[in-house]
Amino acid sequence: MTSDAGPIRLGKVVEQRIKELGLEYSWVAREAGFSVETLSKIRKGIGVKGATYRRLERVLQWAPDSADAVLSGGAPTPLSGETAADAASVAALPVDEPAPDPRVDAIMTILDGLPPRVQAEVLRRLEDQVPASALRDIEGRVRGRKAG
Repeated sequence: MTSDAGPIRLGKVVEQRIKELGLEYSWVAREAGFSVETLSKIRKGIGVKGATYRRLERVLQWAPDSADAVLSGGAPTPLSGETAADAASVAALPVDEPAPDPRVDAIMTILDGLPPRVQAEVLRRLEDQVPASALRDIEGRVRGRKAG
């Protein structure tokens, strides 16, 4: 498992739980006592403080430390009368599947109208700003456009 796979997986599980419970993001954030932006970070797989996870667990009706269980590849423990099949569906989520980086599409839009030499320079300057996996995705798309 990669170092960022746990938070990415937790983001997917949180997203799934919010949908299962029919909740709105603004309500979840308000009830948990943090901003919608913090909830967005969690959903995108960006790690936050443990206390933030504890507040989210309460709102999502999970037992304490359920977020840690998901971060480690397990499943959350629901507080309500959910079945083992519900927990199994969460446990079946892939552990190592990376979430798409939303910056990739934005960067591709910017690169679209630039000459190849300028594109190469922009990509070089992004090396320290964008995760390596996103940069590889961008470079692959740029190569695909040239071939296509």
